[in-house]
Amino acid sequence: PATVLLYPMRPQAFTPMLMSWVHALNFDPMIEGSLLLMGCVLLLGAAAATLVWVGLRLTRGSLWRAAPALLGALLLAGLSGCGDGGKPQAVWCETGTGPGEVVYPRAITYSRADDTFFIIDRVAHVQHLDHDGRCLCEWQMPQWKQGKPVGASVGPDGDLWVPDTHYHRVVVYSPDGKLLRMLGHEGTGDGQFLLPTDIAFEGGHIFVSEYGGNDRVQVFDRDWHKLYQFGRFGNRDGEFSRPQSMVIDRGLVYITDACNHRLAVFTTGGKWVRNIGSAGSALGQFRFPYGLDEDREGHLIVCEFGNN
Repeated sequence: PATVLLYPMRPQAFTPMLMSWVHALNFDPMIEGSLLLMGCVLLLGAAAATLVWVGLRLTRGSLWRAAPALLGALLLAGLSGCGDGGKPQAVWCETGTGPGEVVYPRAITYSRADDTFFIIDRVAHVQHLDHDGRCLCEWQMPQWKQGKPVGASVGPDGDLWVPDTHYHRVVVYSPDGKLLRMLGHEGTGDGQFLLPTDIAFEGGHIFVSEYGGNDRVQVFDRDWHKLYQFGRFGNRDGEFSRPQSMVIDRGLVYITDACNHRLAVFTTGGKWVRNIGSAGSALGQFRFPYGLDEDREGHLIVCEFGNN
């Protein structure tokens, strides 16, 4: 709610600074950042109320007489943004922690092998759903009090690969929920992670993105031997500030560089190619791009946290 209230105002520096800080937090509980933003909203509201009071004093009530028209204009502006987006074909899951139930779902991935989906919610509850949304099986991540995964990927072998973000590792499950491997641990060396976010596959190689200081992509072979890495923390070409999601297509890796408000493009060999987009709300601009996918025609689909 604080984000929604602040972003329409779009200050040039203050709000982006606060939002970048919140999104770069290395720990899952972001309530402190939300409270800070809410405090800013309250301060801005107090300032607006003061300006209205001063205006009323200066205009001796003329502003008050115009208030109904102003409120009406605001209401019409709000209603003009509402529309029928169409009805979904189905609604899957209900609120809860049992089979077919979720609490703030935050990751989903598709398995082409059997036309099914895997979802993970904010209580680290993993579910395997068929194409009609029925729960085939469910399980819990090994640990979750420190934080929950922000992504999931199905590997070429059909197994579920989960970047266990706040435990700094990659966890691999069979489609029926059997724990197969736990890879990596906290650190900045080869095969170590700080807050891994996504996993992608290409040509027998495994790509893992991470942030929190490392802000890089590490590349491994099938046997989990590190081959190379690319990227580092920063805002220049070839640098990242929270690489969040990856798509690999025809020798190129497309990455949502969330806190730099752009897509970064590299070759699968790790050479920087170009950036796509810039900070803003116009077409082709981004505010905290997070999710990334590709349709069958090769279009990149990006969902943005900041621009809703």
